[in-house]
Amino acid sequence: MARTGVQSVSTFKVKLVPSASELSCRSDQTLLDGCIQIGLPVPYNCRSGECGDCMAKLVAGDVQELPGADPAIFTEAHRAQGNLLTCLCFPRSDIILDLPLLETETNSIRPAKFNTLVQRIEPLTPTIVGITLETPWPVEFHAGQCFEWVVPGISPNRIYSAANRPGKDIIEFHVRVYPAGKIGQFLSAMSAGSMLELLGPFGHFGFSANDWRPAVCVAGGTGLAPLMSVLEKAFAAHDRRPIHLLYGARTKDELYCLETLQGWAKANPTFTFTPVLSDEPADSDWTGRRGLVTDVMMENLGDVFGLEAYVCGPPGMIDAAVRGLQSAGVLECDIRTDRFVQAKI
Repeated sequence: MARTGVQSVSTFKVKLVPSASELSCRSDQTLLDGCIQIGLPVPYNCRSGECGDCMAKLVAGDVQELPGADPAIFTEAHRAQGNLLTCLCFPRSDIILDLPLLETETNSIRPAKFNTLVQRIEPLTPTIVGITLETPWPVEFHAGQCFEWVVPGISPNRIYSAANRPGKDIIEFHVRVYPAGKIGQFLSAMSAGSMLELLGPFGHFGFSANDWRPAVCVAGGTGLAPLMSVLEKAFAAHDRRPIHLLYGARTKDELYCLETLQGWAKANPTFTFTPVLSDEPADSDWTGRRGLVTDVMMENLGDVFGLEAYVCGPPGMIDAAVRGLQSAGVLECDIRTDRFVQAKI
């Protein structure tokens, strides 16, 4: 088994064990994208080497590995054991991978490219922009999934979670913009009526079918977007599971969707919403919770028997939340995360 150099474009057979699933994967296509393209429920999250969720063992065959894996997540010890990240590896021969498939409550949807029309662009906070896109038909996706924006001149494609439930002919996104960032420049040149190509959906994040079990949801920044999607779907379906959403931001002006969230809390007696600010000035008129959202989460956990957790946001917040939840006795299989990794360029 080896990690070899670049070759001309070819197609290779990939077999997954123990499921015995088989697929064809091009040499210019990552092993992960080959699996996603045919709808196999393989584990993954960031698709950029930052989370380690797509790790598999190379049983036989050769691959080319791209650089970029987070050394804190994927180490030389992992490589020495024959492991790889499917999101960063391209086949260079027929492959056998030890990669168990996920047990999912929903069907997998094959990603596809489609054009959308910009309906509205509006600032949600000083650093977050809301974009509403009109789709040519109600695009099929599961609440909590994400899409790639295919933007000329920007590589790799940027990935954003849908912020509304499926079944409509619009998709909403919450996008954080950075000074001199490429996406910020792109959005500043857009207006209603502009076209934007999307690729997707991707991801496995979303509520389980266990609507009798309580759920704690933790969002940081634009990690609120996928939770808005799953919550909107849950309330539309009259889901009665007890849900506590904790939403963390630095300051009061970085909170958004408050009117919608507060309206949901009034209309749904099983839903509780707690905003938390970490850096709000001490002399402000803020009377809500202060500190780290993960600390407030731990203070309000209570009895964790049967609890499911859904955590979305930056890696540091997610890591702290997972550590706290596991220390309180929440099982790893009952913690679902959506890790928002800032694009490197």
